[in-house]
Amino acid sequence: MRAKVVLVRQRGYIKPGRVVSGTHYFCVPKGLSDIRMVYNGTSCGLNSCLYAPHYGLLQVKHTLRALREGYYQCDLDVGEQFLNFKLQDSLREMSGVDVREIRSQDPADGPWEAGRKGSWERWERNWMGLWDSPYLSLQWQARLKLEVYGDRRLRANPFHWERVVLNLPGSKGYRADIPWVMKVRWDGELAAEVFGYVDDGRPTRPTKHLAWQAARAYSAGCTRRGVQDASRKRTSPSHTPGP
Repeated sequence: MRAKVVLVRQRGYIKPGRVVSGTHYFCVPKGLSDIRMVYNGTSCGLNSCLYAPHYGLLQVKHTLRALREGYYQCDLDVGEQFLNFKLQDSLREMSGVDVREIRSQDPADGPWEAGRKGSWERWERNWMGLWDSPYLSLQWQARLKLEVYGDRRLRANPFHWERVVLNLPGSKGYRADIPWVMKVRWDGELAAEVFGYVDDGRPTRPTKHLAWQAARAYSAGCTRRGVQDASRKRTSPSHTPGP
């Protein structure tokens, strides 16, 4: 537990500051040799004061909206999804963490710990266990994606598209093998999309090279705004088989 909490303190997710209310935290097993820290916003009463509206999550089947036979996909991953986004100022002092028993015992951290003498510190980011953290973090991630998409009219933009084509059931010429609603590029291919599943993203493109372009543009846009791209988890674009 000490190692886990010291790590988030060193990364600036937990910092010294005014604290008027503390939070409860504990650990649960993760595999055979690791633990997962759980920060509980319910037992301290904080979650009962917060509200998060209902929202839906995408499923893998939604990628069919931007895929045709022979298209490519790859996987992206956002590192520390919730912790990329700052916690509202008024909630920071309500998100105290007792650090008396979990200070670093590494001699190299001695000077750093000496500058953080208080018994309590507080969360500065959307911490796991806070009621509205998932909603707020995914909302900002969705806004970031729209920013990364950029100007759709520029053909050099990996997310370029020129027109929307409808292929609705019951309409004249309807085809069951293509999406119902399609954003179409200048060359007649479907536009690139990035489908987000909490901390995972899946770009789609008609060729392997274009799939890499979309992945790079999205990850670069995230990094530019301080959202971590876990490039070590990225997969190579894979081919979409036919029916």
